[in-house]
Amino acid sequence: MKNFKPKFSVITATHDRAYILWLAIQSVLAQTYPFFELIIVDDASKDATEELVKRFTDPRIRYYKLKKNVGPAAVRNYGLKKAQGELVAYLDSDNAWYPEFLELMNKAFAGDKARVLVFCKKNYRLTLVDENGEEKRVRDEYTNADRYFDLKRLWHRRIMIDTSSMCHKRKEIMKLGGWDENIKFWEDWELTLRISKKFPRGFLYLNRALLDYEQKIDMRSADKVFAMWEREEKKIFYKHEGHPLLEGQTWFPPEKGNRSTLGVVDYLRRKHS
Repeated sequence: MKNFKPKFSVITATHDRAYILWLAIQSVLAQTYPFFELIIVDDASKDATEELVKRFTDPRIRYYKLKKNVGPAAVRNYGLKKAQGELVAYLDSDNAWYPEFLELMNKAFAGDKARVLVFCKKNYRLTLVDENGEEKRVRDEYTNADRYFDLKRLWHRRIMIDTSSMCHKRKEIMKLGGWDENIKFWEDWELTLRISKKFPRGFLYLNRALLDYEQKIDMRSADKVFAMWEREEKKIFYKHEGHPLLEGQTWFPPEKGNRSTLGVVDYLRRKHS
């Protein structure tokens, strides 16, 4: 739109999710705060994603399709380069915001100029797919980050700030290099660790659920998925090794029962069985 200046740039990374992407788009268009642009970056989908997006006529939507699949971190960096808003939020293609998400994020940033990243509580829905292809929802509940936030809990992995729950200032994160494209999983956690190094007082937690977060894990390919999780966890540890807030952490080297990937894997296998 001519002369339209968005306050927020909403970046949605998607790949072969035309069957659910429409719900994410509708949740953005239903926001009570209207001054945003929605940047949909299609990571070389082979389904009907492009046709679906073209059905939406809202001029705030901008669609880009990449020629080859590059992964979520690189897709978000592409979106960051196209973004015009002062503030950036992300909505993954299988999730949905509540209507007041952007409005409350806007108020949160207006309350303190030092804030660089604001995040909220979410309604976490976890579905497992068994060997027969049958789906079973094993978790549907609000996440609990208590009533406060501190950096030690972030570094000890007692708080995980999910991509779709966060909003940050664009210029500051661009100066940090954006998303690390070498990290293939937990990339949102790694980004928040870097932000905390540069802006230790720049975080604000909103103790209010503002989105539905969907996660589906196919147990038929679980070994491959879990091995990737452990590999990326190791990358993040060695990238930030030596930081004082890592002292006393229990997530690496991974041990069952600790807040590590192996602990998560053990939980999922018990739920599956």
